[in-house]
Amino acid sequence: MPRFADERKAAATRTKPTPGWSPTWVVVGGQRFCGGLGGRIVGMTAFVETRPAAGLWRLGDAELLGELQDAEVVLRQAYAKVLGLVAEADARGVAERVGYPSLAELLRGVLCVSKKEARQRIAHAGVPVAVPLEPEQLSVIDRVLRELPPHIGAADREQAVEVLAAAAQSLDASNLVPLGREIVNRLDPDGALPGEDELAHPRREFRYDTRRDGSVRFQGCLDAETGALLGAVLSPLAKPHGAGDTRPLPERQGDAFAELLETSSTPTEGGERPHIAVTIPLTTLQNGLGTTELSPSAVRRLACDAKVIPVVLGSNSEPLDIGRISYTVPPHLRRALIVRDQHCAFPGCRRRPSTCHAHHITHWANGGDTALSNLVLLCGMHHRLIHHSGWTVRITNGQPEFTPPSFVKRRN
Repeated sequence: MPRFADERKAAATRTKPTPGWSPTWVVVGGQRFCGGLGGRIVGMTAFVETRPAAGLWRLGDAELLGELQDAEVVLRQAYAKVLGLVAEADARGVAERVGYPSLAELLRGVLCVSKKEARQRIAHAGVPVAVPLEPEQLSVIDRVLRELPPHIGAADREQAVEVLAAAAQSLDASNLVPLGREIVNRLDPDGALPGEDELAHPRREFRYDTRRDGSVRFQGCLDAETGALLGAVLSPLAKPHGAGDTRPLPERQGDAFAELLETSSTPTEGGERPHIAVTIPLTTLQNGLGTTELSPSAVRRLACDAKVIPVVLGSNSEPLDIGRISYTVPPHLRRALIVRDQHCAFPGCRRRPSTCHAHHITHWANGGDTALSNLVLLCGMHHRLIHHSGWTVRITNGQPEFTPPSFVKRRN
């Protein structure tokens, strides 16, 4: 028993929760809103056992860790009590009786938690465990139960929960996942067979939104077949470029996804390279200075190997003229470029031509010719490097010659 257990029990005896509690309602614009937990928390401070922070330094290491474990037990017990109350509120239909559209909305108002947290607590309340667990462990067990197909009987489900709950006493959530996967595989070794409708209309979702700075956040899911295809396509593109490639895996996969989009063979405009409508002043495109949703340097890089529709803007950003499409690198010239460079021409890179861009050494917006003497084959990563760093490239004796910025040490 912790040394303060008796004091905790005495405090709980002295102060009892007020029976028949109801939330404080605030009327705004004729509607009632729950006032949250403010007053309730003040009234419950007597239940919380705290040790003055100034005295913690007196504890030995073993005693400190013991207190930490005791606090974790209390935390899990409190969470288990919350889940029991949530389950009871769900069974009674309390949300509907007090005028909330759902139990999740009721928990948001009464407990001041996010919608995600409210939904998680409702899901955890439905996990039939007999011992208090921490939230992530409950999420693992909940996912296992959801993955089991309907034909798995109640006895097998109960046994699965018992095994996972027992293992959770010594395993954290991440180490509990493989055990859960093994249980699912043993109870359902063949997996759920997709129905005819699922085969004809596989579930695929892709949602994205554009931020103010022009970057894009996305999420979604793919069916198993398409997911395997995505992995097979991204995996070779996401490999490190060499021993000096220090990019972490998520960054390499992000670059691989961008490269996949940039070099996609899927026709977007009648089988031609993508079309870009440049809606910035011509001087901005030429000088690389200005403010747009995409930086001028990014527009210049994209315009290296695409059909560009110049849209000239007036002083009030109104379109004054929409020019003809100008194609920068025709197919026959790109073939000649591939014959000369064979792969990404950047030193040490061997990315295949199909994943490379045709880079104008002197940009066509600055009068550069679309000619072999002014082009170099670059993969997506090194194309960005040339446009956004101090690296430069020129053609010497018919071959590309790269010069690093001053901060890059030359190797003899």
